[in-house]
Amino acid sequence: MSEAKVGARVAYCGHEGWFIADIHLVEGANVVRANGKVDGGTINRNMEEATHHLSDFPKAGYWNPGIGVFVVPANQVTVIDRTPRLVKQKVKRTKK
Repeated sequence: MSEAKVGARVAYCGHEGWFIADIHLVEGANVVRANGKVDGGTINRNMEEATHHLSDFPKAGYWNPGIGVFVVPANQVTVIDRTPRLVKQKVKRTKK
């Protein structure tokens, strides 16, 4: 689920790109409103810059990329966590 966010970079499921949109949580649904239509010519292809992910699974909700409006259940818009993680390394211990 995503909280309200203005100017989010939303990864567009299945299109290998993102678009800028405002996200508003309204009664259990996320309303995602882009500034204009969302299509192959208007999305940015650098996925590393996306801050949120818009998923069409398991429920599609209301999708109208022609006017840049998507209304989906709250759990279908998530924040992308790019926080570096510490990787635990296995240490081989030798007996003395």
